[in-house]
Amino acid sequence: MIKKIISLSLILIPFITYSQDDLMDMLGSEKDSTSSPEKVSYTFKAIKLINANTIETTKKKTLDFRITHRFGNMGISDGTGRHSLYGLDNATNIRFSLDYGLTDRLMIGIGRSKTQEHIDGNLKFRFLDQKKEGVPISAAYFVNVALSPVATVADNKFENRMSYTHQLIIASKISRGVSLEILPTLVHRNYVANIVNPDNNEILDNNENNLMALGFAGRFKITKRMSFVLDYFLTLSEFKADYNYYDALGIGVEIETGGHVFHINLTNSAGIIENDFIPNTRDFWGDDGYKLGFNISRVFSF
Repeated sequence: MIKKIISLSLILIPFITYSQDDLMDMLGSEKDSTSSPEKVSYTFKAIKLINANTIETTKKKTLDFRITHRFGNMGISDGTGRHSLYGLDNATNIRFSLDYGLTDRLMIGIGRSKTQEHIDGNLKFRFLDQKKEGVPISAAYFVNVALSPVATVADNKFENRMSYTHQLIIASKISRGVSLEILPTLVHRNYVANIVNPDNNEILDNNENNLMALGFAGRFKITKRMSFVLDYFLTLSEFKADYNYYDALGIGVEIETGGHVFHINLTNSAGIIENDFIPNTRDFWGDDGYKLGFNISRVFSF
């Protein structure tokens, strides 16, 4: 598993740093009028892709209202999808969120998801900007705290309802039409259910409170207002591999329409926040486990 991560990282990192002088010449004039002329802006067009956070934050005194929706499994190959309109009858998950820019670099947000009734708060701080010359990457820190009002089996203690995400976002705008990210991620859950023998309550296998994952994301422009996007999270867990949990993979199309950024996507993850999709993705792409989804955001300035 570690060899796999090292190999993936070695493939991606040279992509980010290769031929910076020549590539930056192709970036054009997309710059933030309030920042240094050398700063590379608009690495991504939204604060999230499909499952992955992007390097972007909402601007100061700007509110991003976002609706994220996951339908049910499409069931195309086995023919079951025609009975549920290919998953459109089933709302697997829905999340409403508000993200506000305290500064151009610091964003706070809240959200509520259908699965586990997660109520989450988050913070993203962009502490490094890519420059036309000298600095080939941008970097940000993201933290998320989620509360699940759903009762647990562990004495119903409040602390057992809590989970946390810490994430480093490293991104680079390779050219005018290509942006890439690496996202090392840690998810901590205060309570996890172990695998227990129902006959004698003997613990057969210990679940993991801490999960490490490595995310990859990319945006590839097709036209001025349309891009192909994808993200993938490799979860480092032998327990998950042994009990039919899978890595979250999403592909989709991003469309800019005035004040909206709209994503139409396919993903095997019903979970929307990291606290959910990293530990709990149970569907596999190869078994019709993919589902249609969309993200839509509307930005308001104050």
